[in-house]
Amino acid sequence: MLKFDISNVKGSEKTLLKMIIEKQNWIDCGEQHSKAKIVWNQRKQDKCSKFSIDRPRLQICNKIKGVGIISQKAQTKQCLSTFGMFYPEINQLYPETYIYPQDRNLLYSKNLNQFIAKPSNGSEGKGIFFPSSMNDLIKKAGLEQMVIQKYIDNPMLLDNKKFDLRFYILIQKLNPYICYLNNEGLVRICVDSYEKNNKNQFAHLTNYAINCENTNYIPCSNDFMNDNQSNKQSFQVFRQTLKKQGQDDQVIFQNIENLIAQFMKAIYPFLLYHSKSDKSEQSQNFCIIGLDIILNNQGQPFILEMNSSPSLQITQFKNNKEEISPFDFYVKELVVTDAILIASQQKEWKDTSYKLLSDAYQLVNNSVLELLNLFWYCGKGMKTLSCSQFCKISNFSGMLNENLQRVEYQILFCKFQVQRIDFYQFLELIIAVQKRMNIQLYNLLEMIRI
Repeated sequence: MLKFDISNVKGSEKTLLKMIIEKQNWIDCGEQHSKAKIVWNQRKQDKCSKFSIDRPRLQICNKIKGVGIISQKAQTKQCLSTFGMFYPEINQLYPETYIYPQDRNLLYSKNLNQFIAKPSNGSEGKGIFFPSSMNDLIKKAGLEQMVIQKYIDNPMLLDNKKFDLRFYILIQKLNPYICYLNNEGLVRICVDSYEKNNKNQFAHLTNYAINCENTNYIPCSNDFMNDNQSNKQSFQVFRQTLKKQGQDDQVIFQNIENLIAQFMKAIYPFLLYHSKSDKSEQSQNFCIIGLDIILNNQGQPFILEMNSSPSLQITQFKNNKEEISPFDFYVKELVVTDAILIASQQKEWKDTSYKLLSDAYQLVNNSVLELLNLFWYCGKGMKTLSCSQFCKISNFSGMLNENLQRVEYQILFCKFQVQRIDFYQFLELIIAVQKRMNIQLYNLLEMIRI
């Protein structure tokens, strides 16, 4: 029988967990933390680290170090663009994206009327705005780091309204890397009709926290598997609507699955990098992440953002009263319960609502992962490299030629103007070395394989 420590959880999420624990005949250990098998955290990893380090084989936490870092919008963009240096097709997963103020000079040449600005650490639609110009961006953003993303102005619409899709992914563990995609999720629909040039937030932002403030918001009904009128709908209803519109729902969902698998593949080397110093990495920690997907009018999916702590809120306002949303409870109970059952090895994934991604998509087969091993080798396991450590790669056979001598490795390193470089900078230098040597990237990787 599973025992839980949920003392670090508050609000609607705690209500959900209590309901799940009671329904499954599990036990809430209260403040007796050491007796818990599952330690559940809402945002931070403090309690996970405190207890699972001491009892790594006995306790499981619902947070994995590194996931929270990568879910920050600017960091997500950096992961994807860095991975894209080696696999350019990855850049098709998400809209054209920049980081302010780092990419400030690049943004001057862009028509910012076509972009949307989001705080890198923001959530629930807070702080989002549509810049009209560079001066407007500078004025509104101030010193805050923002992600400036090309706005998909030709979205697929439902009843002439913009929508997005929230998918849930379970990372069971990092080593080996095992990921699952849940077959349920949320379709979140704007309250107002979509107009391309009208910056009305109720027509452009799908966040529940924003749209529920509108008096025209329609909450979920009890018959949520057939309700196509509310502003939050099930995947089943969405599939039926797609068919009525003449769309192939199976093709669209398969394309989304492919997109998500490629995303999970791209972030894996960086998850390993950021979790390296975590002493609890040998524990059986797992995590649930949320991925927000938008479709254009041709049905092509794009990833908008990743959330390391997706909302597990199960309440909604109906007739000015807060109540349990049957639909939110159905989806989130399924997502959480089955994740726990898989992570604690109480059930095989085939008997749950999750689908295994790891094997079908070869998520750990890529050159960036091999370069992470080279990075650890050069730095003796440290998370940064000195110039002399980076220059070790010049010792590999074939890594010196008429285009690149040993001293030039030092010159390339010095362009960062730092004493030590991180993994992202290391990958940039690998690309710089490849270009200076004027050889194919594949051939370079063969020479420095360890």
